[in-house]
Amino acid sequence: MVSIFQLGQEKPSAADRLDNAYMECEMIARNASSSFFRSFRHLPIHKRKAVNSLYAFCRRVDDIVDGDWLPDKDLSHLNEQAENRSIQLSIDKQSEPLNDDVNHIKKLRSLLWYRINLDKIEHGETVNEPIFIALSDVINKFPVELDHLRELISGMEDDLYCAKYQRFEDLRRYCYRVASTVGLCLVEIYGYSDPNARRHAVEMGIYLQMVNVLRDIQEDLSRNRIYLPTDELMKFGITEADLKSGKLSSSVGWQEFMRHYLDHVMAHRKNAVGLLPLLDKDARYSPSLMCAAYDAILEEAMKRNGDVFTRRLSMSFYRKLQFALGIIRKPRLNF
Repeated sequence: MVSIFQLGQEKPSAADRLDNAYMECEMIARNASSSFFRSFRHLPIHKRKAVNSLYAFCRRVDDIVDGDWLPDKDLSHLNEQAENRSIQLSIDKQSEPLNDDVNHIKKLRSLLWYRINLDKIEHGETVNEPIFIALSDVINKFPVELDHLRELISGMEDDLYCAKYQRFEDLRRYCYRVASTVGLCLVEIYGYSDPNARRHAVEMGIYLQMVNVLRDIQEDLSRNRIYLPTDELMKFGITEADLKSGKLSSSVGWQEFMRHYLDHVMAHRKNAVGLLPLLDKDARYSPSLMCAAYDAILEEAMKRNGDVFTRRLSMSFYRKLQFALGIIRKPRLNF
């Protein structure tokens, strides 16, 4: 198949550019998470394309912060703004950038460039990047609020600093910024009639992100990121050094803390699952599968008695097979 962008061919039409933008977003979603991508396939095509576009945006923002991807563009004209942003964020967070982050300014200017593109599509200006071409179409078809995506970027900026979360309220605020904001966009694509869906979407985001904190704890510690509430850890005699020691899993203090943490997770899950029956019928199955996948990870944490250090949390082979086949099994969440 010959690309429409190949030299010598006519300039692609607006419809061709949009089709290609959606295809690129689909490719990003497919390559980034096969499990989530499989769950999207149950959506009607117009909703699936919109969700893929939103996912591609979130994936790229996350990749920028983690240093796994940067835009292939000269963004040096944003250096001064990025440096000013860095100074302001250091003041606001009372924290310095992570010591090992040599690409700090590059990351900040890439995030600024993403903000600029959000502003452009909000004002109806022309954009050339596939993700934003697709997103521009999405916001014309669905009532997605771009301020949620701006808040997501702000939440991701937290990961560029030595941020500490002292209480569960601090962790929930972070979870809202990086996950509930996405949920508030997704429900506008899924569709709903009961406005309570938005409240449950916030809870769903917090539930999923709190499970992510457990699943990714080893990787995050290697990046000098600690999301577990430090004041809460101290109540159980656990220090930051203990977290990094690799010898914490079997301690009584850690197991007691995990029960405490999982109580909070389950409280958010209880409110989160109220979202599913409020969504349009043609969109319920995909988020149900996603929720089931996270339930399986949470169940694994409970099965291990809170050992999230020995090896990364994941679904068992049997549960992965169930998920691949689209089978939703009610989890046994007991700890």
